[in-house]
Amino acid sequence: MLGSLLKHLFERLEGYNEIIVITDTLPIQKKRKAVEQGIKHALKSMLPSEVKYRVLHQSSRAHYGLQIADYCNWAVYRKWDTNEMQFYALIKNAIQSEFEIFKNEMTRYY
Repeated sequence: MLGSLLKHLFERLEGYNEIIVITDTLPIQKKRKAVEQGIKHALKSMLPSEVKYRVLHQSSRAHYGLQIADYCNWAVYRKWDTNEMQFYALIKNAIQSEFEIFKNEMTRYY
């Protein structure tokens, strides 16, 4: 899923020399390392070699960006899952793109 999201983003970005991915802090160190390795693998395979990247883990309780991302994802989920538009309507002007990732039912193996 992350690979598809990153690919979608990188197709629209221009002129960047560093990418910073921020995740919520996972409580279990072993899982945190596995997630970080997966993110780094996806970034390495998609980015030009001269682009630097970092993965940071921060508590969503203290990071407003993560809270905003969570709310936006939840609002879009509500739109697609239950056709509830109330919360989506609050953010729709800030959404630049949206796609139904499973629409084409394409299978990718990593």
